[in-house]
Amino acid sequence: MKLKLFFILLSIIFILGSLFLIKTIPNFISTQNASREVVLENHKESNVSEPELPKITIESIFSEQAHDLKNLDKAKIIRLLATGDVIPARDVNWKMTKLADFDYPFEKTANFLKKADMTLINLEAPLIKNCPIFRSGFTFCGNQRFINGLNLAGVDVVSIANNHIGNFGQDGIEQTKRILTKNGVEYTGFGKLVVLEIKGVKFGFLAYNGIGRKIDREALKAEIAESKKKVDVLIPSIHWGKEYELTPKADGDIAPDNPVEISHLMIDAGADLIIGNHPHTVQGVEIYSGKLITYAHGNFIFDQTWSQETQEGVVGEYTFYGTQLIDVQFHPILIDVSYQPQLLSEKDAQPVLNRMLKSTNIIAGRN
Repeated sequence: MKLKLFFILLSIIFILGSLFLIKTIPNFISTQNASREVVLENHKESNVSEPELPKITIESIFSEQAHDLKNLDKAKIIRLLATGDVIPARDVNWKMTKLADFDYPFEKTANFLKKADMTLINLEAPLIKNCPIFRSGFTFCGNQRFINGLNLAGVDVVSIANNHIGNFGQDGIEQTKRILTKNGVEYTGFGKLVVLEIKGVKFGFLAYNGIGRKIDREALKAEIAESKKKVDVLIPSIHWGKEYELTPKADGDIAPDNPVEISHLMIDAGADLIIGNHPHTVQGVEIYSGKLITYAHGNFIFDQTWSQETQEGVVGEYTFYGTQLIDVQFHPILIDVSYQPQLLSEKDAQPVLNRMLKSTNIIAGRN
């Protein structure tokens, strides 16, 4: 009897065990397959790389065909616009005061400038209270109401490192700093690093003046190297070189440093893109160690209407994908006796770009 009960119990255990296995094995197999699919999917995702990014070359910069960026992640595209010299002095100040309109110089370009993620200008005159009207001479100042134009154009950063910012002494410089800061415009120069974080990327801006003084090379290298530790992309602006020249060069005691030498030094120290100005005419570009140098953007707002070259300039459009510069376009502008820059048509822009390319080829030793 005991033996019979034993076999009955054993049969029940076997049946229950079989039922358990029938229910659990499919779930186990399903779980294993799901895990395998997740692993395979993760493996696929890990092998998905960024699309090949465009490379900056002299040919790409001056080509009529711009880089195709439509397949790139728009969330990673960051645009910087940089202008040439902005001097709201002399006849520009006279015109604005006469019209009682201090937005006036920007009215034809503001919509274009403000669309960028960052807009950078070189402000080559202090903005002071009771700025007198000078229609000639080389003592520059601008009315403080010019800040309205900067805001209209969406200017984010102003370089104040140049040879005219001190025309009304330290008080003029301090007034300029205060009016900019009060109105939400950052300034760089005099050792001040500006950091803008755009789409998770930290851009740093420095500014230097090499007119009327010799640049301290060791201090320059040290400041750039230290600043680069704090940002992802470092962009120094610099005021340099001989005026009204096609290519960058020194000019005795006025501009004692060779811009080519200084630009290479800055890149070796950690700069990623160099924005040059001061010659009042456009100059070419150079790619050195994979980094871009734009030697001069020409004039943007000024009253030098006595030559075609000084009435022309470019707005540089520098496009980054994250931290990498992937596209550069130059947009030529014209300033006539209205003292109001306007973007040129494709046909009228071409001679300006041709001049920049000619300068670029000379810099590279191709001519």
